[in-house]
Amino acid sequence: MFKALNTPLDDIIVSTSWYRVLYVDTDNMQIVNNGHYFRFFEQARNEHLRQLKLTYAEIERRGLRTPLTETGAHFYAPFHYDDLIRIECWVSQIKRASFRFEYLLYLDDSTNVKVSGYTIHATVTEDLKVVKIPDWLRDVFRP
Repeated sequence: MFKALNTPLDDIIVSTSWYRVLYVDTDNMQIVNNGHYFRFFEQARNEHLRQLKLTYAEIERRGLRTPLTETGAHFYAPFHYDDLIRIECWVSQIKRASFRFEYLLYLDDSTNVKVSGYTIHATVTEDLKVVKIPDWLRDVFRP
């Protein structure tokens, strides 16, 4: 599922994915442990790429790696066991050799954001040399 965002960048594509909270995701307070959100972000990134007809496996086959260089999250309200999380994900910024994903997490079809976050990824070769984002990847993010 895609939707357009009204932002300064042209043609931003937002994907939506879903995650059902497992018991193992929760802590002794019966809420999702904060460390698990970064795994949810990773799932959303993977699904975003799949919806754009690309996978991390294909990126790596082309000799590119995209290590995480920075991340952050803001926790407005907790999720609990068996909650259905709707995750919106998009690329909000593309620089010379890095790009930024944004994430908004909602309870099912609610319009209230419970968690927001971001991750920044560098583009490097297999031997970890920083390289300019190739045109083919820019074209995927900005069709």
